[in-house]
Amino acid sequence: MNACVLTIGDELLQGFTVDTNSAWLGTTLLPYGIVIQKQITVGDDIQSIINESHKIINHEYNYFFITGGLGPTHDDITKEAFRQLLDDELVFNKQYYVHLKERFEKISIKMPKINESQAMVLKNANIIPNDIGSALGMHYFYNGTHIFIMPGVPSEMKKMIKKHIIPTYIKTVPEEHFITIKTAGIMESKLAEKVSGLMDKYSKSFRFAFLPHFSGVSFRIIKMVEGNELQIVKDEFYQKMQPYSYGFHNDTLEGIVGQKLIEKELSIAVAESCTGGLIGKRITDTAGSSEYFLGGIIAYSNLLKISLLDISKQTLKENGAVSEEIALELANGIRNKTNADIGLSTTGISGPVGATETKPVGLAYIGLVTPNKSIVKKYNFDFGRHLHREMVVTSSLNLIRLYLEK
Repeated sequence: MNACVLTIGDELLQGFTVDTNSAWLGTTLLPYGIVIQKQITVGDDIQSIINESHKIINHEYNYFFITGGLGPTHDDITKEAFRQLLDDELVFNKQYYVHLKERFEKISIKMPKINESQAMVLKNANIIPNDIGSALGMHYFYNGTHIFIMPGVPSEMKKMIKKHIIPTYIKTVPEEHFITIKTAGIMESKLAEKVSGLMDKYSKSFRFAFLPHFSGVSFRIIKMVEGNELQIVKDEFYQKMQPYSYGFHNDTLEGIVGQKLIEKELSIAVAESCTGGLIGKRITDTAGSSEYFLGGIIAYSNLLKISLLDISKQTLKENGAVSEEIALELANGIRNKTNADIGLSTTGISGPVGATETKPVGLAYIGLVTPNKSIVKKYNFDFGRHLHREMVVTSSLNLIRLYLEK
């Protein structure tokens, strides 16, 4: 089954608001066999909404999802546009008006008069409840197309889809149509070389996509025909991608690292210089991280490196703060200070200043020290200050993962 999404709002076109609704609808509906084939965004203009919607409902789509323009203000014109398009009329829903007033009264607010417009609904539409907002959704079945008119607020739209639209109008049992394999530590081109043979082998039944990001490359396998081969194919690709593959779908490096630390009953602490606390932040984003993360020290200045982590003044003088030697001393220092099983460190030049003739912007060292192993990795991520820090964090987490998997 195919579908089209129309998102409405000047703020989307002007870039003030990012359209996350279309992406969410695409991934949420795919397991139900509904494939989004077109996404369109228009501004707060009645004629634009009518023109684009007219093309869509005459193009044999099974589903048409519209989000936005159902609020009480002057730019909320979606209902009027569909009134004209479908030759319908707006009627006052007294029952909903009373319900809306009661909702405002429960929070001790007198309902603004402007909100009365939200009790106006299209006469021939089926009403879709809004459990967390004030704008009702509406449904038409027109020329073989299910039309869903929904609020643009993501939380309201998602609730409407999950609680009302899928159970009432879609009803099918969800099936996994795609799997995303997460990788780290390998470039897109190298990953493509590793799996090219498997892609050729399964090209008739599956489609494949490489999704590169600074945090790694995701690889998506999309099933195009009926059958139960997806899990088998997934396992083949995952094994072929080793040691770079680490998880699926929404798995994160920090989450996988946390699981492995718990399994092995190990603790970790971090000494961060160039990453400025981002590793600690990423680790503690995962619920339950207190089981393995002891804490960290952001030793940005040489003075703190010496006073808090016992870094040798002589080592600093001979090698500089951004060096293999200091990365090792930082990792060893945080491990000794916290009695952690694993000490991790970062030191680097994020730029745009700080480079020397022998140490360019982008240079970074990551240190990892355990009771029986000391590792230092050298990198150069010259992609700007923000990406440098993020890539050092990702490389640090991946270094821990690889150590824990051995």
